[in-house]
Amino acid sequence: MTALEAYRDDGPLARAVGRVLGRAAPLGERRLAWLVPPLLRALEYSFLIVLTSSVDRDAMPLCFAFVTVIALHHYDTVYRLRHQRAAPPAWIAAIGGGWDGRMLLASLFALAGVLHAALLVASVVLALVYACESTASWLRYGRARHAPDEEQPHVEGMLAE
Repeated sequence: MTALEAYRDDGPLARAVGRVLGRAAPLGERRLAWLVPPLLRALEYSFLIVLTSSVDRDAMPLCFAFVTVIALHHYDTVYRLRHQRAAPPAWIAAIGGGWDGRMLLASLFALAGVLHAALLVASVVLALVYACESTASWLRYGRARHAPDEEQPHVEGMLAE
């Protein structure tokens, strides 16, 4: 997975369409490829807010909670790639559903009249999954980065001599 693919946070539907369209996709051109992730974020977040405000205004706090969880996941992805040089594992992307999957499911839940409950459950579940996995990843990274080097003499031993 490339960094751009991780930033895009595509779900299964978007990946399937991408395979069919290949490089002919208008936003997939190399010079403008950097624009795709922020445009997708704006599209997804705006869509969720407009959908929720149109269907169930009482669910707006849950919508903002859900958008916050997704935004923190995207933030984590950016900083993992920057510092750890690795994207979140594939199973995280599968559980999150990608931007396309989240928009599709929100639409289906809105049509079924259960958007309020769906936003609550999705916010809690994804927050727990993302937070636990992200914390574990950063702890592993920190331990590996600060592990004592076997070849270097221990600092305390040097001070005692």
